[in-house]
Amino acid sequence: MTAQQKNTFEVCETVGFEDARQLLEDGEAFIERSDNDIAFDFRALQVSNSILVAMMMCWYRKAELDEKKVTFFNLPSGLQKIVEVSGLGSTLPIEK
Repeated sequence: MTAQQKNTFEVCETVGFEDARQLLEDGEAFIERSDNDIAFDFRALQVSNSILVAMMMCWYRKAELDEKKVTFFNLPSGLQKIVEVSGLGSTLPIEK
């Protein structure tokens, strides 16, 4: 199944400390109401930072608890580098 065929949540914001909580909660609510295959699309993301990596881990864990499969795709190169440096490249299900 390709990412386009899954339930897709688009992360298209500039994420900072002030709006991170709302985006995290929106993503968790999306996981709760979605079917088994869920995708987070970062194509329109404008700024990459470590807050997003923390959110990705939270969403990944939420999906695991709900027994759903999650995939992250279209990560900007800056976000991909942060994931790799943090050592989570082999943990997070990132579609390339």
